[in-house]
Amino acid sequence: MVSNYRAKKKLVRLKRKLFFLLKVLEPVLKSYSGIFFLPNPRVGLILFLLTLIDPNIGLSGLLAVVSTFLFAKFLGFQKTLISLDYYIYNPLLVGLGIGFLFKLSPLTGVLIVIASVLTFLLTFTLSNIFGYYLRLPVLSLPFVLVSTVVYLASFKYSNLFVYYLYPHVGFEVLQNLPLWVKGFLDSLGAIIFYPHPLIGLLLLAVLVRFSPILAFLATAGYYAGTLFTAYLMGSTYQAFGDISAFNYILIAMALGGVFLIPHPRSYLIALIGVLAAVPIIQASEVFFQTYGIPIFAIPLNAIVLLTVYTLLVLGYRYLTPYYWGTPEKTLDYFVSYTKRFPLTGREIGLPFSGQWTVWQGFDGEWTHKGAWKYALDFVITDEEGKTYRGSGYYLTDYYAYRKPVLSPVSGTVVEVVDGFPDNPPGEADKENNWGNYVLIYDWRGFYVLLCHFAQNSIKVKKGDRVERGTLLGLCGNSGYSPQPHIHMHVQLLPKVGSPTVPFVIDSYIAEGNQFFDYSVPKKGEGVEAFFPDKVLQQKFNLLIEDSFEFLYRDREKEKRVKLKVEMAPDGTFYLKEGTSKLFFGQKFGVFYCYSLQGDSEILKLLFATLSKLPLNLNRQLVWGDSIPLSALLKFRWKNLVYFAASFYHRLLNIENRYRSETPLKFTVRGEYFGLTSYGEVKISSKGKFVEEVSLKVANKNLFLKRV
Repeated sequence: MVSNYRAKKKLVRLKRKLFFLLKVLEPVLKSYSGIFFLPNPRVGLILFLLTLIDPNIGLSGLLAVVSTFLFAKFLGFQKTLISLDYYIYNPLLVGLGIGFLFKLSPLTGVLIVIASVLTFLLTFTLSNIFGYYLRLPVLSLPFVLVSTVVYLASFKYSNLFVYYLYPHVGFEVLQNLPLWVKGFLDSLGAIIFYPHPLIGLLLLAVLVRFSPILAFLATAGYYAGTLFTAYLMGSTYQAFGDISAFNYILIAMALGGVFLIPHPRSYLIALIGVLAAVPIIQASEVFFQTYGIPIFAIPLNAIVLLTVYTLLVLGYRYLTPYYWGTPEKTLDYFVSYTKRFPLTGREIGLPFSGQWTVWQGFDGEWTHKGAWKYALDFVITDEEGKTYRGSGYYLTDYYAYRKPVLSPVSGTVVEVVDGFPDNPPGEADKENNWGNYVLIYDWRGFYVLLCHFAQNSIKVKKGDRVERGTLLGLCGNSGYSPQPHIHMHVQLLPKVGSPTVPFVIDSYIAEGNQFFDYSVPKKGEGVEAFFPDKVLQQKFNLLIEDSFEFLYRDREKEKRVKLKVEMAPDGTFYLKEGTSKLFFGQKFGVFYCYSLQGDSEILKLLFATLSKLPLNLNRQLVWGDSIPLSALLKFRWKNLVYFAASFYHRLLNIENRYRSETPLKFTVRGEYFGLTSYGEVKISSKGKFVEEVSLKVANKNLFLKRV
């Protein structure tokens, strides 16, 4: 027993050492993979091994990475360094460049260390300036600047041995390829300072394996730029023999798949960027060849930074809000997120309680036109669809008249008008269009206008702070209003009657117990405000250090797993299982699973069945959600689906339909590429979170039970 105890203790120590080693190696490997916009340790390991084919280049790059890492750690910068790989890949590129130019020696090593430290400092400075003032990435600009300085200064460093004084490692294989193939592969290899077709072929294989979108962009970008160059020069040989064409590859990848969401329009922008880089490359070569140095990645940085900044200012729809590590994953989450949350930042509540009917919606047929088309009008109707009882001759005949109007947002009242009389039914005040109104400034940066209040019924005054649900006044018929109703719209300027802007209702229930969130109800639709159940809210109020043990079972295995709630540096919460994280949160009375990092089957099961939960199931609600493809179980051709979806985003519309059965149980049904899944979720009756989760999809039966 003693020997078994010692063996277990040694195993624990070994695991801790391996974990620490992996934690240290991960940012180092990501610095290599970051060159190709694929921050993945496996990709980084492959690229690291490829650089070692020429030990002089590979060891120079490794020295640059290690020296930068140690310097950053010395400055107390390690945590930020781990999360931001560009802090290391710029010094890495400088190290590879020096290794390509000079033979490695103690003196060269000192130069690499100094140049790496300089690159790190420049990267830190420029990234803060660019990020704060321009909202732009730093890209490889520090590498370009420092490498240019080192290459120019080397003319006076006679103790350094330049590259042609020592033999570079080379291969004879693939040297007899057609020029148009060899030129492409050489240019790919030149990105890691090894312009050889074998290296290029291996790099292309890595791109195809980990990101078909980047492989496509690399190929399309190279041939578009090179063929345009050949047409301008009149020489195909010269165009395909210029390894500076690696800029075309990186520009296409950066614009088409990284900084812009993969989409036909983004691909076209990337193509235009590549063509615009052609004269920049030729002009740069004329200038830099005077000093006998390469142009590095000057065209890449110039084109990408100019393009991204322009699109930022213009508000281009397909700018990447967050890069998930590959264009495929970024596309997946973008499509899902924009469908789930189509207009974050301008979501508001309904201005009433009980059920009302949309009388006029967005771009309505009467007054919601032109600059005022983003507005909603609400009335109360009976079972026959009438808005009044009896003849409707008196205002008091109308169901909506003098009903409470509530604040749809939290904010400050900036203007109130309360003195206009109510119009008789069928008449309207054309001179005072808005009638009696309340204008509220929402602290998120917009204004909400509610109109047509009854005369002298408004309960708030200018300067009052109101919360969502605060009583503002009573519904009336003042202003341009032929019958009592509530008019509501959002505007960006404080002047009443300013142009309206789109908004969504954060959560509501429509006829048939259909629950909607982040949606806009249509004309004729009966809607009522959604109020969460406090008990259910508390069950899904998961806090730091909360942990849950489950028994997980599928057709092949059974195991016990432990899920723990932790908080990210940005204040968001996630469930952790191993190295995987499922981010979640509550908003407007709804529990959401937002995103998944990692490949945990348990967290995927929770995401697929619990992506959206309105926290009140007493009315047997029905609702839907769109989940990302990466939240589903693995299947072989996922990357090809992503590639096809980059041309047609609707391929990633993966829908789930939910139906509550009891206050503590609901079912889910999903359609995924011809596969139908059925699932069931039971909410814990005694404690927090869920008790059981089951899902049947294809030939798999997945089950999760609380223990």
